[in-house]
Amino acid sequence: MTEFPTGVYTPRTKENKSGVVYDANKPTVGFAEDITKLDDEVVAIENTLGVNPQGAYATVKAWLTALAGSVIEHNTTHQNGGVDEISVEGLSGELADNQPPKAHSSSHDAGGSDELTDADIEAQKGLVFFIDGGGSAITTGIKGGIRVPFKCEIVSVSMLTDQSGSIVVDIWKDTYENYPPTDADTITASAPPTITSSNKVTDSTLTDWTKGIAEGDFLMFNVDSITTVTWASIVLKVKRVV
Repeated sequence: MTEFPTGVYTPRTKENKSGVVYDANKPTVGFAEDITKLDDEVVAIENTLGVNPQGAYATVKAWLTALAGSVIEHNTTHQNGGVDEISVEGLSGELADNQPPKAHSSSHDAGGSDELTDADIEAQKGLVFFIDGGGSAITTGIKGGIRVPFKCEIVSVSMLTDQSGSIVVDIWKDTYENYPPTDADTITASAPPTITSSNKVTDSTLTDWTKGIAEGDFLMFNVDSITTVTWASIVLKVKRVV
């Protein structure tokens, strides 16, 4: 009875008759070495296949045929809509192929459900106020104001004039409810924008200034003192804040 496939064949030892010497040039004579060689080959094949290589099937061929069918069917289950569809959800890194953009841009348009704004971006802007003497030297006093439509913080102030001279402009701030601002609402402390015998100045230190501006606040510009110049431009550089 065969031992394989439940076990590996264990051949019996073969020997030539006493006095017989193996001779490869005698093909009609059977030698023990020839049979032993066949035994070794059979054992090597059985060891490579292993015990019970067909598994639950009748033959190894039947097992391979079933395996091939299973692999082909398994492939289709991973395709789009398959019972075991592959997804990249939860994976990190980038896909090798370029991916088409999702059709959601319209939601970011003005009035869209996810409209883009710069509300959370620290964007810098300029608030500009122009004082015009109409060709004559500017006079002291209130020259008008502006309402700021967004919350921001003053970063610096610059002032330009048409010619060399001297000018001091105070800035007052108050809410819509308390309009108009007065001298008591100054935001420049003891360091208002000041030009002395020049035509320009920039200040980014803003010593003791009240820098914060709420949405809807009014800024009023008052000329405290003036010589020579006939117009002046004040620019407040601000950054939007949440």
